[in-house]
Amino acid sequence: MKTNPFKLMAALVMGALLLMAFQCGKEEDPEEVNPNCNARHSKCLNHTDKEAKGFYSPDSASVVYDAASQRLHVTHHNLEVNCGTAEMEGGIIVSAIRNGQTIDIYEREEEYNPQADCMCDVNNEFDLYSIEPGTYTLVFHSCYPDPLSATFTF
Repeated sequence: MKTNPFKLMAALVMGALLLMAFQCGKEEDPEEVNPNCNARHSKCLNHTDKEAKGFYSPDSASVVYDAASQRLHVTHHNLEVNCGTAEMEGGIIVSAIRNGQTIDIYEREEEYNPQADCMCDVNNEFDLYSIEPGTYTLVFHSCYPDPLSATFTF
């Protein structure tokens, strides 16, 4: 039986990508894959209709590092989401991929969230595991065009 070289290469690339991806899960079992990374967010910090411009506070990020468990607790402050998402627990899905000293964080609204005719800011919190001490740039990607980028040393 011949092996298709394209399928073999695709499998190797996928395996390498999986090795680079961070595991989001429970602290006591960091190997468990949890698609929403135990993300939790605040209720709406403010409301506006979709047509309003300049109403939102600028987003920012903060981190707390636990060296013993190599856990990085991340808070994305003032993430802009639909009001329907903000009122739903677990309505934001988070994934993270490390490339050297850059960690790309992808925050997206669960596609089945109820949609409202307004937007609001929330504080979104989640944990990343197996992070060694160092200087990292976190890049937060959401459905809005300009990602937030912040550098931390711990």
